[in-house]
Amino acid sequence: MTAPTLNRAEVLVTTEDLTTVRHEVASAPAGLAGFAAVMSDGTVRQLPPELSKIIDKAFRSLAANGSVTVGTMPDELTSNTAADVLGVSRPTLLGLARAGDIESFKVGTHTRFKREAVMELKAKREAARRVAMNELLELEDQLDSFA
Repeated sequence: MTAPTLNRAEVLVTTEDLTTVRHEVASAPAGLAGFAAVMSDGTVRQLPPELSKIIDKAFRSLAANGSVTVGTMPDELTSNTAADVLGVSRPTLLGLARAGDIESFKVGTHTRFKREAVMELKAKREAARRVAMNELLELEDQLDSFA
C-alpha cells in the first residue's frame, strides 16, 4: 500500500471574480442551499446537496480569505502527509507528538495521525499566529505613538 500524497492544482481567480464571489456570498448570508449546472448540451442539472455544500463552503472561504483549498484527506495520515498539512518538518511533527501536543499511534513501526487531530492542531496553530500578529500590530501602534 502506498502512502497517500497531497496533489495540488491551482485555480487562480481575478480580482473581478473575487469581487463577484464576495457580492454573491454577501447576498446570501444564510448560505446557498443548492446549485444547478448548465451542461454542455444546454440541459440544467441540479447538483446533489453534498456537492452544493462543498461549493458554498468554498465560496465563503474564498470571499472571507481571498483563497481556498479544497481537497480530500484520508482518516489516517502518515507522518510525512501530516507534516505537509501542518507546514512543519517531519522531525518537528514527531517532536510535537512526543511532547503530547498531537495524538499519534503506531502501525507497526510507523507513526500515524488521525486527520481530526491534525486539523485541530492546524487550527490551534493558526489561531495562535493570529493572536501573535495582533499583539505585534498593537505593539507597533504603541511604538508609533512614541515617535
